[in-house]
Amino acid sequence: MTRIVVSRSGGFAGITRTWSVDVSSDEAQERWLPLLDQVEDFDDDAQRDRYVYRISVGYREVTVTESAVQGPWKELVERVKDESVAGSQGADWRDDE
Repeated sequence: MTRIVVSRSGGFAGITRTWSVDVSSDEAQERWLPLLDQVEDFDDDAQRDRYVYRISVGYREVTVTESAVQGPWKELVERVKDESVAGSQGADWRDDE
């Protein structure tokens, strides 16, 4: 099993929220790790009061801005958020205030 962690920080209040889910090692290798290899330099796109996402798959981690969370990135973020809350009834969700 491989753990995927999504942390969202920033926004107007500057609150960090973290969700995680475990996926099979095969799924991580075939679907999500290649996505991390495609990350571009999103720092130039950062804007005030917008979210920044820190996404880790196993030991690999990338940071993407809110505007970059589209297509497969959005699918990954939404899946982790949905399954983290639904699967553990919120137990694997952190709100770091």
